[in-house]
Amino acid sequence: MELLQVNITICRTRRSMCGRASLTHLESELEERFQATFYTEDIARYNPLPSYNIAPTHVLPVISMDDKKHFLPAAWGWNINSPAPFMINAQIEQINTKKMFAKYLDYHRCIIPMDGYYEWLKKDKQKIPYRIVCTDRSLFGVAGLVKEEKSKSGESELHFVVITRPAEPSIAWLHERMPLILTEEWEQKWLDGEFEEKWMEILSEQMAYNLKVYPVSSLVNSVKNNSTDLISPQSVDNYIQGDLF
Repeated sequence: MELLQVNITICRTRRSMCGRASLTHLESELEERFQATFYTEDIARYNPLPSYNIAPTHVLPVISMDDKKHFLPAAWGWNINSPAPFMINAQIEQINTKKMFAKYLDYHRCIIPMDGYYEWLKKDKQKIPYRIVCTDRSLFGVAGLVKEEKSKSGESELHFVVITRPAEPSIAWLHERMPLILTEEWEQKWLDGEFEEKWMEILSEQMAYNLKVYPVSSLVNSVKNNSTDLISPQSVDNYIQGDLF
């Protein structure tokens, strides 16, 4: 799957989760954690792994309801080659009432492996990037929806959106939304059976992981940068704002 060049406006409003994440673990670690394997011919199609700066249109390994035992390559974002609005996430509170998403709930759910994501905080006319991770830096599964879309060449390829929820109180000061991180028990439920409205109880359950927030380098502002330097803790006092893209 070719990485597409599109113009994307990230963080349009406070209610939109910013579109940047990380997956710094190796394929073998993903296989052990999620009990799924990579198809050999697919490994070279990711962006690449490990990746410290994942953005919309980048290709990630996902686990879908159609193939629970394998990772499949899917690009982040719906309607890349369509006149319809480009979407990178969907709010869980409205997902079963929004026509764009509701018809995909029963048979097109997926899990997106991550080990962190980024948000920007405006302070003194600067936008300071922060990384949100588990306190033990472990992998976690994020709920998503996946569907097939046609590429410009007419070929079918998978695309996903990240499902979001209200942020946990401990990190809400940074952003009011966050990815819907699943417990391992919920990961299995998310990939099995039809969508049930009572699943909204997931929002009242205890978070699967303890989260940690720390400031990172402005290098993450450019999607062209992808190295371990992006996830090293930085001092806010010494922060110098660069361009977002």
